[in-house]
Amino acid sequence: MVATISGNRRIWSPCRCLASAAFYAWAVLAFPSHSTWTTSTCTARGFPQIATSRTTGTKTTIAQRCGQRAFRLQLGGETIESTAHSTSTTTGAPAVPSYEGVISKFLTSRGKAVSSSSLLKQFEIQGWRWHTKSLVRDARRLHNLALRTDLETAEILKDASDHVVGFNLMGLHKIEASLFFPWMREKLTTNTGKPELAQAFSSAMTVLESDRRVVARLGETISQNALAACDTRLPESRRSIAISEVAKQSAELQQITHKMMSLEDSFLAPAIGAMVPTREQKSFNNRVLRKLGILDSRLHLVGMYEAVWEDQDSNEKELFVQAIPSLSRQMIPRWKRKLYQPKTYMLE
Repeated sequence: MVATISGNRRIWSPCRCLASAAFYAWAVLAFPSHSTWTTSTCTARGFPQIATSRTTGTKTTIAQRCGQRAFRLQLGGETIESTAHSTSTTTGAPAVPSYEGVISKFLTSRGKAVSSSSLLKQFEIQGWRWHTKSLVRDARRLHNLALRTDLETAEILKDASDHVVGFNLMGLHKIEASLFFPWMREKLTTNTGKPELAQAFSSAMTVLESDRRVVARLGETISQNALAACDTRLPESRRSIAISEVAKQSAELQQITHKMMSLEDSFLAPAIGAMVPTREQKSFNNRVLRKLGILDSRLHLVGMYEAVWEDQDSNEKELFVQAIPSLSRQMIPRWKRKLYQPKTYMLE
């Protein structure tokens, strides 16, 4: 595989280079953004200030984010209610959740105004944020595909749901459920020295964990309906209903995942950056790394890249370039063409 010549110089074969690129892609999904790589092009840096909304590109303040209210999801005839982000008021106006005010005050005391997201510069696990963004994008694309699907093309809906739910959603939840959420709850609720702050973080994590369970149930139901939509043994009326349900539920998946992303970016990721030492975050990333695989990580990295570039957020683009090693970024077009597009072409 490797030939040696005079001195200590070595010639790397194409296969060895591709393997190295795959390892970089695998590693950057979990290694912290401040990790120092062996070459100068692979030095990952911190988060830039992010002051834009994910959907509109306009500046968003905490007060604007606090208007989110509870909504109900119909899953196969069963009603599941997502944990509320707001409390009832006598006037009917959206109320600010109690935990948001407490956390906002804490974050402001540790850095600049929360709306600037300055504390995200100290957050090390950037792949988690981009993976969530990728899932929001895929849910929207699945919704659009379902809207233009009929009985003759229903088979492709199953292939799409296999990627969106079976790969992207399940890959994210594999890390969140078993590692990331328990670790984040522990770090945010213990040894704060302030019972009110610990309770606020506990409430925020309860919201996030509840929403994740709803997302998991949505994913299961989407997969079941996608399978029913292409089952020619079922009556055409049942298959048509299944297609409509995929469209409806994928829109709900996009909505609730976007809500989770807002909570994570506004409160929890900055708090981890402010409260957890860099070394400890890096140590946790070693555990995350063991959960990832080289092959899947390449697909996830392409999905993250597509989501970041589609949003046209210059700060996020700059961060991606700074955080992802040059060799991995150079491989993204090839991985997109060879690996990603064959599984996602129907979503374009």
